[in-house]
Amino acid sequence: MGMRFRRFLLAVLVLCCLLLLCGCRTRTSGIGQGKERENTASEPQGNPAQEKKGAAASSSAESGEKPDAEENGEPGGPTRENPDADRKEYDENGRAEVAPGTRHLLHEEGEGTGAPVPDNMAETSAHQKNDLAEETALQTVAADEADAMGVAEEGEEAESALTYFTVLLQDRTGSTFECQRLNAYWETEEDHVTVHKTSPEHTLILSAGCYDVSSRLLPENLQVDDGWIARKNPGVIIKIVDSRVLGSRVSSEGAAESVYQQLLRRDGWQAVDAVKNSRILLLSRELLESPYLQTAAAVIIAKTANPALFSDVNLKEMLQMLGEEATGMLPSGIYYYSRQEGLP
Repeated sequence: MGMRFRRFLLAVLVLCCLLLLCGCRTRTSGIGQGKERENTASEPQGNPAQEKKGAAASSSAESGEKPDAEENGEPGGPTRENPDADRKEYDENGRAEVAPGTRHLLHEEGEGTGAPVPDNMAETSAHQKNDLAEETALQTVAADEADAMGVAEEGEEAESALTYFTVLLQDRTGSTFECQRLNAYWETEEDHVTVHKTSPEHTLILSAGCYDVSSRLLPENLQVDDGWIARKNPGVIIKIVDSRVLGSRVSSEGAAESVYQQLLRRDGWQAVDAVKNSRILLLSRELLESPYLQTAAAVIIAKTANPALFSDVNLKEMLQMLGEEATGMLPSGIYYYSRQEGLP
């Protein structure tokens, strides 16, 4: 009996200890769980945004970081500056403006065409250079600085008049945009017969800064009619005439005027741009017989198509310069005819 009683008493003591331990643990954790139950009971369930925000706030508190402006109750407030950042997006004390997307920045004193910039502020003026720009920027320099720029006033003269007018023609026609170039119709001495794209006449049209409306015609299809010409609507019409109408032995414009009137009377030509703008040009056949006269013909065509671009070129003086250089004598006669104003 004594042994059984001792075993029973030991079992009761063990059970009491277990009950005491369980009760303490339940009481300690119950306090926290009770608060959580009260908080969750007052908030809606299943809000991921609130859970995410709470987790972020808890993470910031644990790491010792300051919460953002919005979490401080300042929505839309300025963001904090990080002094340890690798780079800054904006510097109030910067010496020039940063232009996003610009590949090149150019700045120097006196640059630009806007308001004047003081010398001490010139370094803050940043200019952009666009590699895809269609126009070329031009810079005007003083005469005493021209030597360094390669365009000195005392530069050597062209070796010949032919070289001078060839370079002049290439330079000025090369500066025009595609949309500024006119379509040209070239007619031979034979009425309604044009030229092929392999001909010297086609080359003259292109060198004068124009397009040839007959460039797609086949060699066997160079005979055209007034309807075809009207549909092409050329901006310039070039008609070649024989030496009885224009040339070195012609001293009167009477025959050329007669040919001009015949062209105006052609069917449908009254609506053609070349007719409406008086850009009909008669050229002597002699202008095609030598290189220096071909250059003269190209300049005459170019000035007919774009008179403003060649306003400083006197065509008669040009013919005299080229003729005297090539033959040693001043040329005589009339080599071209047009009713266009400002075409001396």
